[in-house]
Amino acid sequence: MRPVCAPLGACIRQVDKVADDLTGLAVLFGCYFSGLMVPAGQGPGSRRRRFDRVDIFWAFLSQVLKRGDPCRAALTRLQASILARGRARPSDNTSAYCQGRLALDVAWLQSLFGSLGKWFAPRSPHDWLGRRVRMIDGSCFSMPDSDRNRAQYPYAGGQKSGCGFPVGKLVTLFCLHTGRLIAFAHNTWKTHELRLARELVRHLRAGEVVLADRLYCGYEFLTILLGRKIDFVVRLHSSRKIGKNHRPGRRVTFKRGQRKKGVSRRLWRRVPEEITLRIVRFTVRQRGYRTKTIVIATSLLDHTAFPDEAIAELYRLRWQIELHYRQIKTNLGLDVLRALTPAMIERELWMHAIAYNLIRALMLEAAITSGVPLQRLSFKGTVDLLEAWAQLAPRRRMRRALRHQLLSRIASDRVPLRPGRSEPRARKRRPKNYQFLTQPRRKMQVFPSRFMK
Repeated sequence: MRPVCAPLGACIRQVDKVADDLTGLAVLFGCYFSGLMVPAGQGPGSRRRRFDRVDIFWAFLSQVLKRGDPCRAALTRLQASILARGRARPSDNTSAYCQGRLALDVAWLQSLFGSLGKWFAPRSPHDWLGRRVRMIDGSCFSMPDSDRNRAQYPYAGGQKSGCGFPVGKLVTLFCLHTGRLIAFAHNTWKTHELRLARELVRHLRAGEVVLADRLYCGYEFLTILLGRKIDFVVRLHSSRKIGKNHRPGRRVTFKRGQRKKGVSRRLWRRVPEEITLRIVRFTVRQRGYRTKTIVIATSLLDHTAFPDEAIAELYRLRWQIELHYRQIKTNLGLDVLRALTPAMIERELWMHAIAYNLIRALMLEAAITSGVPLQRLSFKGTVDLLEAWAQLAPRRRMRRALRHQLLSRIASDRVPLRPGRSEPRARKRRPKNYQFLTQPRRKMQVFPSRFMK
């Protein structure tokens, strides 16, 4: 048995060695990755470098948690961590660190993301009438205007060459109860959201409910969900005209139209000729809201088990996905990525997804420990607490007590309960009166005045 057990013993010793060196963020988040935080033994990332992939990962994660944090600051923290272990101080040149980020294996990052999902699974109850609800929506992100980025991610419409930024599109799947990011798909801004949404259907399970806006009320997308026995609650598309007469439990039949561009013939042949849906109409009486009447299409046909009031209340919760996007884009900086190559853009996206779920895991753990509703905990407050607590390097016997104190502190930072609050998308602070860049910088002529002309 010695040849069989020897590799296992070496792996255990390697995990113990990494655990003894845990500092900062690794102390807080190492427990979520179940033995995956070890240097690569073979394959991508196994080359012996100045920094191994575990060190690079934690430094990269610290960059994501601090919006606009440069590589030089991450390298400084990495130097401090290595000096604390009694090793020689690395060079101040960021080249080795940047090469180490690019050498991170995407498959390894995906395994870390999947390990987080396994941690969430037993802690995610059926949150709405015995069903799990998944929210889906899309957004865009920009990146530096480099040649390689521009080759894969073109400019958005109306931007001149050298005066704009490459733009990508992102479609994500969130859990309504825990707020975790389940899966995402990305491509250029020209890709339709429904095409990316079809890539995410494989992450859904039978019996779950998909909550989405009117863009996802496409006939072929709804039939794909029905074929997998996945229910949905979506806002009716404006092109679908139905009568204003409404009664509880009203049903309508939608017939298949012509095949649209982007839908393959093979998929279209499997689409049924017609589907039967239930229509729910409700009125928004809260002042300050743009829409007064909302029409919902759902596959939940049982009016007794799923009354109209419950459907209307569920659709009101769809706004949570807009808040999740604001957290991951504004607080973590996903709206403007910093990498100069598409390969690093992909790694940045995975690191942002991991960082967001790690914060959500801490919040869920704090909510369960303290008995506080998860929706009352502050995402931005948790990020601010991490900035202070990640500097600590406690001894092994003190880590559990300090973690308990951190969870208590997260649970005490609660957002006010303000149901129905109107938050218009408008800016109060006026922008500076600088000129717009209408030509590449090397050709741009700047006016003597700062005012736009």
